[in-house]
Amino acid sequence: MQNVTERIAALRKAMEKSGVQAYVVPSSDPHLSEYTPEHWKARRYFSGFTGSAGTLAVTREKSGLWTDGRYFIQAERELSGSGIRLYRMGVRGVPACPEFLARELQNGGTVGLDGALFSAADVNGMLKLFREKGIRIKSVDLTAGLWEGRPPMPRTEAFLHDVKYAGFTCAEKLAQVRAKLKEHGADAQVYIRLDCVAWLMNLRADDVEDSPFAVAFAAVLPDSAVLFIDSSRVPDAVAADLKKNGVTLRGYEEIGPFLRSMKEKATVLTDPAGISYALYEALKANPAVTVKEGPDVVTGLKSVKNETELRNLRDVHVLDGCALAEGFSELEEKLEQGEAVTEYTVCELLKEARARQPGNRGVSFGTIAAYRANAAMMHYAPKPDACSPLERKGFLLVDSGGQYPGGTTDVTRTFALGPLTPEERKAYTLVLKAHISLATAVFWEGCTGGNIDILCREPIWKYGIDYRCGTGHGVGMFGNVHEGPQNLRRTDRTVFRKGMTITNEPGIYTEGKYGVRIENMMEIVDAFDNEYGHFLKFRPLTRFPIDTAPVLTELLTDGELAWLNAYHKRVRETLAPHLSGKALDWLGRRTRPLSRRPA
Repeated sequence: MQNVTERIAALRKAMEKSGVQAYVVPSSDPHLSEYTPEHWKARRYFSGFTGSAGTLAVTREKSGLWTDGRYFIQAERELSGSGIRLYRMGVRGVPACPEFLARELQNGGTVGLDGALFSAADVNGMLKLFREKGIRIKSVDLTAGLWEGRPPMPRTEAFLHDVKYAGFTCAEKLAQVRAKLKEHGADAQVYIRLDCVAWLMNLRADDVEDSPFAVAFAAVLPDSAVLFIDSSRVPDAVAADLKKNGVTLRGYEEIGPFLRSMKEKATVLTDPAGISYALYEALKANPAVTVKEGPDVVTGLKSVKNETELRNLRDVHVLDGCALAEGFSELEEKLEQGEAVTEYTVCELLKEARARQPGNRGVSFGTIAAYRANAAMMHYAPKPDACSPLERKGFLLVDSGGQYPGGTTDVTRTFALGPLTPEERKAYTLVLKAHISLATAVFWEGCTGGNIDILCREPIWKYGIDYRCGTGHGVGMFGNVHEGPQNLRRTDRTVFRKGMTITNEPGIYTEGKYGVRIENMMEIVDAFDNEYGHFLKFRPLTRFPIDTAPVLTELLTDGELAWLNAYHKRVRETLAPHLSGKALDWLGRRTRPLSRRPA
């Protein structure tokens, strides 16, 4: 088996043979996924970096890996000795990958990339930048022939997501899509994102680890709809249901030829950021097609949950809160009895506790159980043979979620396992203040995620601290744990609307010491109307206690303390009827009202 250095060397030989002076390997697949099936994890194979986000660029002399603040520590460790330089995205003075390539190929040349793995927006942006330097782009797949032992394409059995959870049939959703397309002066759209295909077709499978998706494409045309999927994995009953709802099946690989050759005239609304460069070019090559740039209408429709979806999500969070109470009560018991417990033990306890809940379909992402300094790595992942033992001191951060037909969950808690330093207590309390600041926010309808993000950061900014990630993200409906378009980050321009769900997860991460994060899922609900317009607010979906042991009550306002106690009262009243024994006892102790410590 080759090591990373040998793989990069082999890639350089393929570059020379193909006539390209640089080659770019992204983390995505033909569906622009964040979490990709093993079949497409070429960037991991060629770089050795295992994080979910990153881009590898290789020239004849240099190689670099670009990733964001969630993975700086992890990437530095995993790239050590590989010859690949880490480029920390978002840090002042660090060039973006296209800028690096433009600088390295100053005298012209060709950058190679697989156009099926990049969005049209990304490639068009590179073309604009490169044009000034005389740099060309060549769409070519150089990794497939070099990848030893490449995993096969996933092909798990597809199944339907029942309308009792989805709220609308596939036919009803197609009608909604066509109505939206008409508003934009179009009559067709192509969907490559797996979450969009899943929502539109009410179709699920297990092709992606922890995300219930089928690898497939979809196209909505004026009078028809097509699902591009390996039909051998679609049971007859599922195929019959899709047909009844107006959907025709075609082979997965037929998507490109179909778009290039379809004869029916159509105006195809296309989001350059939501379609691959390869399929964008296929549309443009068809004289029957008029490409009109605009939003991905399915992304917009599914971002606002319908009443059926919201009702199911609320129920699911009760199930998930019970699972967490059972799992953490078991963890507490093990620690009190002096058993050897590791970070990985925590992952297994929560996985087993969720599996006991009705309808559970596994976890929504790999559980992050990070003790002390490991929690400074925002996406740290313990493994059975590479994890830290827990002791009765310091912080344990646990970020986990579950998959249920009724919805997807995501929750983070940071627990004090024993004595804490004054610095740790202060950091925890500041994160709690930030969390409450967002949880209690009231905002004018029309505000964007970028407008609202500052409300959460401000209590931490006062102390000259920030976190190198977003404050929150949308969550799918029995889908991805990360689903937009809504996000809480400074650059977000999505208008927040009633019915959207979002996470609230500020944090403080101090390398080599600790990490603190407190995360709830929330739904956006009506607040009030007045002469200034309509106002919205957040309502917590998550039902699980927030650890009060680390709190410096002197730093909390009366309002913040009241919010925390009211939240715990709701958690206790919601979960208690479904728990018994040690889990119920644990819940009672963890939701006791917090009062100010004597001065």
